[in-house]
Amino acid sequence: MPEEQWEFAGFLDRWVADFCDGVILMALAFVAYFVIDRSMLGHQGGFFNKQPSLSAVNIFVWAWFLWNFTFLVGTTGQSWGRRVVGLKVVSIEGGPIGFWRSLGRNLFAAFISGPILYLGFLWVIWDGEKQAWHDKVFRTYVLRRASR
Repeated sequence: MPEEQWEFAGFLDRWVADFCDGVILMALAFVAYFVIDRSMLGHQGGFFNKQPSLSAVNIFVWAWFLWNFTFLVGTTGQSWGRRVVGLKVVSIEGGPIGFWRSLGRNLFAAFISGPILYLGFLWVIWDGEKQAWHDKVFRTYVLRRASR
């Protein structure tokens, strides 16, 4: 069986994977909201309630972040969305990045790459190795299956 070929993933590939992850998260969060928060716990507030309160949805979203975006990416290189699109995150040596490096990469992306006019994510468009700022800092690549 021939070995899989991988190439650097571009901005659009990465955006589609993130969009898929977002759709999956929202679908599961709505289920958690209606089944647990509304039906079982009797919360009457809306899903996007402006009053901060601890709910099953809040707990679920944090658990999802730690499991899908951090644990799975750290161990397999793929969140659910990345798996659907055919992307994976690897260290510059080509292996898994681990939980803590994945967590740091995610936090850097959320607090540095994104808020500064999304420039850290857009950097992929101009970079020769298609790395975002958080990829450069944490020495990672996002790869996609090469079509044959």
